[in-house]
Amino acid sequence: MKKIFGTDGVRGVAISELTVELAMKIGKAAACLFAPNGGKILIGKDTRISSSSLEAAIAAGITSCGADAVLLGVLPTPAVAFLTKISSSNAGIVISASHNSFEFNGIKIFNNQGFKISSIEQDTIENLISNDFKNISVCKPESIGTIRKDKYFISKYVKYLKSLLRSVNLKVAFDFANGAASYCALKVFGEMVNCEFLNSVPDGININKNCGSTNLSFLSHYVVKNGFDLGIAFDGDADRCLAVDKNGEIIDGDHIIAALALEMQKNSELETNIVVGTMMSNMGFENFLKDNKINFIRAKIGDRFVAEEMKKSGALIGGEQSGHIIFSKYSTTGDAILTAIMLINLISETRDSSGISNLFKPYPQFIKNIKISKENNLLESDDFKNCIKNIENILASSGRVFCRESGTEPLIRVMCESSSANDLEKAEKELEKFISSL
Repeated sequence: MKKIFGTDGVRGVAISELTVELAMKIGKAAACLFAPNGGKILIGKDTRISSSSLEAAIAAGITSCGADAVLLGVLPTPAVAFLTKISSSNAGIVISASHNSFEFNGIKIFNNQGFKISSIEQDTIENLISNDFKNISVCKPESIGTIRKDKYFISKYVKYLKSLLRSVNLKVAFDFANGAASYCALKVFGEMVNCEFLNSVPDGININKNCGSTNLSFLSHYVVKNGFDLGIAFDGDADRCLAVDKNGEIIDGDHIIAALALEMQKNSELETNIVVGTMMSNMGFENFLKDNKINFIRAKIGDRFVAEEMKKSGALIGGEQSGHIIFSKYSTTGDAILTAIMLINLISETRDSSGISNLFKPYPQFIKNIKISKENNLLESDDFKNCIKNIENILASSGRVFCRESGTEPLIRVMCESSSANDLEKAEKELEKFISSL
């Protein structure tokens, strides 16, 4: 059996790839691993049309092994992590494909401390499924678990977030991506008198469609046209947050982290003086931190690996350029609503969001996605290796190249960045020449 976990849980086209049969097996394996003697596992979902089918299958798998399934309904991924921890649940499961379009779906699992499960735990689940649950006893009739709904649990998450919001006077436009934030984020920010909430009417198939953190053009135009201080965009499951300033300029994850880390340093709250990024973090961001005497550590791609590195190093802030940002004092995983709160608190003091977008100049960068198939192991091909080697030689003194297989789509992502626009142009031509030869 091939690996079912990618960089952020299990992901695939719903029903045809991520089938209800597989979902049931994942629920069963999660119960066997995290609740072998009974207990409860929380389940949350995003707004995709397929999420309810997969929810039912996962719940069936959990209860067939003697654990109870608690259905939380539609809510953000980080809410499940938070509620799993504070409720002393055995585990938490989220049904979401995050930033992907509606036809995809995914399954993410948190342990009882609210952290995404480790690679070892993922392997254990995969082994249980591939071995058809060999040596796992059939649940006795009197021990079968129950399924119950709990839509009031979310109020604890909302109350916690509202306690961190210091300002309600900033004029902010929110883009909820027709996703999981569409309900609870309204409760968090509803008292802000000058706010507008966009793309907050999900219909099952409009999640992330031309909106949210993966498409900021609409929000950028809206902020400028209507004179907002700030625009904030979430992705489908609200674990990513990006922004646009009052001039419509994009504020990416690197800039958000840089601004908040600097503020934490200024207020003597950075403690270990460490920020964790990833292999995709911009070199301009890294140099900015060094100039401000803040240590920088690169983790592997994925907020799970950022969280692991933060735990190891004691860092209080870290994240990805894409908007997965973790504040370890307040959360165990990337939380878009929490990031928005921190951003609003910071900007409310100056009312000038453009200071963040101009905090440092990022190195020019491009990312190319190369489609692959199951039969085409492109990363191991000599032609591809030679192409990357040529690019490394071009960028040797001015930048870097980084390539990886996507954990969520059948793609190889190649990222190049350089302080020299000329070198970057040469690198791009070299890569395009290779792509055209495929």
